[in-house]
Amino acid sequence: MKFTKKIAFASASLALTLATPAALLTQNVAFAKTTTVKQATKVKVTKKTTPFYHKDGSKFTKKKPYVYGGWKSTVAYKNTSYNVVKTVTIKGAKYYYIGNDAYLKASDVKVTATKTVKSSSTSSAKKASTSSSKSSSKKTSSTSSSSKSSSKKTSSTSSSTSSSSSSKKTVTQIQVTKKTTPFYHKDGSKFTKKSPYVYQGWKSTVVYKGTKYKVSKTITIKGSKYYYIGNSAYLKASAVKVIASK
Repeated sequence: MKFTKKIAFASASLALTLATPAALLTQNVAFAKTTTVKQATKVKVTKKTTPFYHKDGSKFTKKKPYVYGGWKSTVAYKNTSYNVVKTVTIKGAKYYYIGNDAYLKASDVKVTATKTVKSSSTSSAKKASTSSSKSSSKKTSSTSSSSKSSSKKTSSTSSSTSSSSSSKKTVTQIQVTKKTTPFYHKDGSKFTKKSPYVYQGWKSTVVYKGTKYKVSKTITIKGSKYYYIGNSAYLKASAVKVIASK
């Protein structure tokens, strides 16, 4: 009889243990994967002539040709080399942006120089951990309040970042204000008569007043601001005025 009671008690205890619910907490663990890719930095025209394209894939026209300095054209000529600012896809086709709102179709040129850059991608895997329902609910409650606090901070940071970034404008076009101003290299040195700035047969060490240029980017060289106008040439900010920005 005593033996039967012991068995009944043990069975009840086991039943209670099995009846206790277990919570399965799932976490996403991120894994960063770094790869290296090659980007085109210079191209050469392979066809007799090839059109200059706008960013929407349309060609420059005779009424509105591609203008660089005092040179105007709707096409680029064979064996002409261009520095590449970036590679983009327009309507499913690859193009190279050469600055001043002009693009060349990848099928019309060959890449003559590249650089290796690193790119990283993040994948996630699920990791499961089991705990008791009481512990799980405490952690969930704690995480929830922490998330709310974090959310408020993120919201605050995001709004301040947004207002800060919205106040900054990117220069897109400039006009020379001095009678003449030098073309500069990226190290701040000037182009010389022995090695002048060359663009499609036009050679010069300086640019003239009133000439307009599209700006690819703004940089600082030896403490001074410069605008990159493409084809390895820069203009000093103090020698020009900004006429367009976004």
